[in-house]
This record gives sequence, C-alpha cells and structure tokens, in this order.
Amino acid sequence: MHIPDGLIPFPQFIIYWLFILPPLYLSLRWARQEMDEMKTPLLAVLAAGIFAIQAINLPIGMGTSGHMVGAVLAAIILGSPYAGMLLLTLVLVVQAFVFYDGGITTLGANIFNMGLVSCWSGYYTYRWLEGKLGTVSASFAGAWLGLVLSAITATLQIFLAGAFPLLEALVVMVTFHAVIGLIGEGFITATVVKFILVSRPDIMNLEQRKPISKKALFTAAAVVLVLAVAAPYIASTNPDGLEQAMVIMMGEEKIETTLGTSMQYSPPMPDYSIPGLGRAGEVLSIAAGTILVLAAGLMFMKFAGKNRVVTPGSGEDASSTGDGNNRKSNSSSSNNISSSSESKSKSKSKSKSNTDENGNDNIWVSEDRDWGTPYIIETRDLTHIYQSGSTKALNGINFSVKPGERVVLLGANGAGKSTLFKHLNGILRSTSGQVLVKGQPITKSNINDVRRTVGVVFQNPDDQIFSPTVAQDVAFGPMNLGLSPDKVERRVKQALEMVRLIGYEDRAPHHLSGGEKKRVAIAGILAMKPEVLVLDEPTNGLDPGSAARLMHLIMEMNQKLGITMILATHEVDLVPEFAQRVCVMSAGTFIGEGTPMEIFSRTDLIAKTHLRLPVVAQLMEQLKKDELDVALKLTIDGARDEILRVAGRRN
Repeated sequence: MHIPDGLIPFPQFIIYWLFILPPLYLSLRWARQEMDEMKTPLLAVLAAGIFAIQAINLPIGMGTSGHMVGAVLAAIILGSPYAGMLLLTLVLVVQAFVFYDGGITTLGANIFNMGLVSCWSGYYTYRWLEGKLGTVSASFAGAWLGLVLSAITATLQIFLAGAFPLLEALVVMVTFHAVIGLIGEGFITATVVKFILVSRPDIMNLEQRKPISKKALFTAAAVVLVLAVAAPYIASTNPDGLEQAMVIMMGEEKIETTLGTSMQYSPPMPDYSIPGLGRAGEVLSIAAGTILVLAAGLMFMKFAGKNRVVTPGSGEDASSTGDGNNRKSNSSSSNNISSSSESKSKSKSKSKSNTDENGNDNIWVSEDRDWGTPYIIETRDLTHIYQSGSTKALNGINFSVKPGERVVLLGANGAGKSTLFKHLNGILRSTSGQVLVKGQPITKSNINDVRRTVGVVFQNPDDQIFSPTVAQDVAFGPMNLGLSPDKVERRVKQALEMVRLIGYEDRAPHHLSGGEKKRVAIAGILAMKPEVLVLDEPTNGLDPGSAARLMHLIMEMNQKLGITMILATHEVDLVPEFAQRVCVMSAGTFIGEGTPMEIFSRTDLIAKTHLRLPVVAQLMEQLKKDELDVALKLTIDGARDEILRVAGRRN
C-alpha cells in the first residue's frame, strides 16, 4: 500500500507531514519514557521482522497480492500505538531511501495512513474488543480493521490528488484490502499474539515483564533473517492491492506518464535488488535491508539514551543486553528501578523523602505530610481485568494506609493480593479506578517518584536478584538514581546492615539460602530508601526459624525507621504478632477489615477465606468446648496469661 512518488503533488504531501509531525514527536517522547531493556530489542526485532514480511506478497486472487503492514501487531505487543507508529516510520524510511519503495515525497502520506491511521484505529479496536472476544480474536479484528481503514485513507489521498475516481476506487481498494487483511494482516497478527501468549505472556503485560535473553533475541533475529532470505522465493509476482487498483483505475499508459514525471532518485538497491545479480541480488538486498532495519532500531534507542546503565562496582557504562547479570527485570524490584519506566530512567534528582534541606542522605521517612490526605497510599474503586480473561481480579477495591502503619492483606491464593500489590507502584495499570500515593494519582509523569516511595518485594526472590554479587544487586537501584559512588556505597552498607548481611557483599546470590535471598531482595529495596515496603508472602518457602528472623527484621524496620509496612499472606499465625490492621480478601474484593482480634473473632469470615484460625486461637476455642471459661487470645503470651487467670493463679 505504499503510494509511489508522482501520485501526490506538492504542496499536498507537505500537508501530510504537518499532520504526522505532532504524533511522531509524541511517539518519541513515549519512547524516552517507556522503552526499557525488554521493549528496546523487541522493537528492533519486530521492525526487522515486519520489513522481511512486507517483502513477501501473498497471492490473494483477482490478479493481485498483498502483505501485512504490521503497525497494529507492534502496538499490541509493545502496549502502545506510539510503538507501532515509530516502528512503521523506521521501516518506511528505510524502504523509501534505500529501496525507493513507495517514494520519498510521499513518505509523509505513507506514514500517515500506515503508521497513524492503521495503528491507532487497529490498536484501540483491539483494546475495545479484548474483553469481549479475547486477546487473540481481538488482535485479528483490530489488525484487519486497521488495514482496511489505512486502504480507505490511501484512496482518499490519491483521490484528493486527482488521480482516482472516488467511489470506484473505494470499491476496488476496500475489496482487495479486506481480503488481504484476512489472509495476511489479521491471520499473521493473531498467530504471533497467540504464540506470545503461550510462550512469553509477560511480554504483553499479563504478568510482570522480564528481560528477553540474548539467546531468545538471537534466535528471533535468525528466524527473521531466514524469512528475509526466503522472501524472493515465496513472494507472489502479482502487483499488490494498490498497484492493481492503479492499473484498473488509471490504465498502464497513464501510470507510466504520471510516475514518469515524478522525482528521480537512484537508490542503493532499487526494487529490492542489486542490479546485475539476478535472484541472488534480490536475496542479498532483502537480507541487507532486514539487518539494516534491525541495526537502525537498536541505534535509535541508543540515540534516545535509554539503554545504558552503570554496572555497580565497575565505574564504567555498560550496554544493556537484557541479560539478568547486568540489569534487572521489570519483575525484579520495582523500587530497584527495574520496572518498565524506572529501569530506563537515570534521574539525577534526589528524592525529597530521604534528603534533608542540606542534601544530607541521612533521613529515611519524610516528616512532610502536607499531602491533603492522612493516607500515604489509597485506592478508589480499583478494578483490574487481566487480558487473558473477563474475570475481575480486583473488583472495586477501596483501600487506604496511613504512614507508619503495619497492614496485612489476608486471603487464600488467588484472592487478588498480588494483583493489588502490583497496582500500588504502577506495575499494573487499572482497568478502572485510581491508586493515589501521597494524595497524587499514579501517572507517567510521577511514576519514578512513586516507585522510590513504594517498594515491592515479590514472593520469589529469584525474580528480583540478577546481579553477580550481593553488593552489585543492592547497588543497582541507587546507581540508576545517579547517586555518587560514596552515597551508593553508604546506601548498600546501610541496607545490608539492616538485613544482617554485612560480610555477604561479594557472595553470589544464587548460592545463598532461601531466607538469605529474601533478605538480599529486601536490601535491594531498602537501598532506595522507600517510605512504604510492600511484601508479598515474605515467609513463603522459609523454615520456621528463618521466617521468624525475617519477620523480626520487618518489625524492626517499621518501628525504628518508620517505614509503612503492607504485607500479604495466607499464613494466619503471622498476623497477630505483626498486624495493626487486617484486610481480608476473597475473589478480588475486601470482605472484612479490623484489628486481628476483630477479624479472628469472626469465624464465619475466616470460613469464607478457606483459611483457619491461628493455632493459639484454635487452642482457646478448644478449651471453650471443654467448658473452660477462657476468652479468645491470639498470642502465646496472651493465651498463657488467660489460662493462668482461669486457673486462679493470676488476677
């Protein structure tokens, strides 16, 4: 659907540039904010793959052929129409200047209809239909509609230039591209989306994103290169939909006259070939173009300045490869700047919450509470539906936490605790409702500050620990804040002291015990000096001794440093000693809230969660059944005192 030079006259093609410059600018801004160690190489590989696929014209009958545009596919995978527009712009620029496919004067018009109209219409159609049809079917529908609307836009562009009769051209173009959309655009898009959902659902934000390994990237690049080499052998020789429409509408003689007066340009590899080499020239040119687009995609993000970090301990810049040894994944530590926005941000500003007016890095929790609300975290009617289904993982959650509180979310597996936690610092975006941190809704503009305020420690420490040594892992977050080496070293020492891991600096994290790994993960968060620490099943998988020591550390951080603690668990015996307030979750909603005594006094409420009473409470209930007049107690000390009182040995 590339409109060639000659069909759109000056100044009409200038108008299209004026239309696309604002969204291109916004797309570049999006890239600087959102591209990370996963999206950057993925965008480059996708661009190369779409370039290679566009070299393969699929036969569709009616004397014509067609290829996919790919903008909607890129937008769906990378989660934004800005990504699709950037990718198509990159591909179209290479095609125009290196192969003279489409044209140079018409480049703005081609970006407008294939990168803007197709991408935005297809992506938001996909988003609208996803909850109704499911991800795969919605991706098919969005890609198909995006291609058809792009074809209609191209028809209108050529009609306004005076080359096509409108109604007849619309019938021909829509017919051709409706079929092309079914065979090429829709089917390929849905197939790729289905493959990703099966193999790496985290890529599409169904769960926490993780870096793509070098091996996976090299494999994908190799597949794309093989596809590019095979393109000349499997592509149809029939003209594509627009070319065939031009023959029908204009006739071959008029086409030659119109295009013959267009801009004369000698591209390096005209018509995807190297002159004089025959079929070998076609193979080499398409392969070279694929490699060029891949390299251009990677270099584009280097130019954007978002894929280099300082490797802790090296003192030198290290290029991000997506390898866990150098960078952490989005699922590693949100507060370690490892989620999508924060891992790529090298903010040079210091958090106001942990520096005093003289810039001294010795304050942990800010005394400034002028937020307009008594809550440090608050959710309002928070609802979340995962892309993989229509069930509400969260259903209208209203939740608030005051500074310094210790709050437990109690519920069985699948109650929604982890999903709620991922909203508290912007890892997940809500389907509806709001999350407020210090009175401010979470937005793209404040996400970095939010993630410095709220640190999340996930269940599995192996999801958070990637660096070769403990010290490097803990230093990762402060280094990416742009702190000086002295401050980074001080932060690392403070954090390791707090989790009792001094002396472990040079140890390899994967050689540590489960409890030690948990403490390393917490230290990585503490090094960012969060005001809120969110812990998802912190004692999961630990032996009783390790669990007790970890909970003692967590209590100490709350009491000595004033860090607000929010803990999710289904281990009811932890709750009485730790919690000031308990929120009970079931099926994505809150079904009870109160002190531990208030909650565990309601046996009907506990039954709904499919959990049990704490062991001490069970003992007291059993004593009641044995006709001993004891009151409910939740702790060992409380039960002892109550039993002694009933026995007459204590007043």
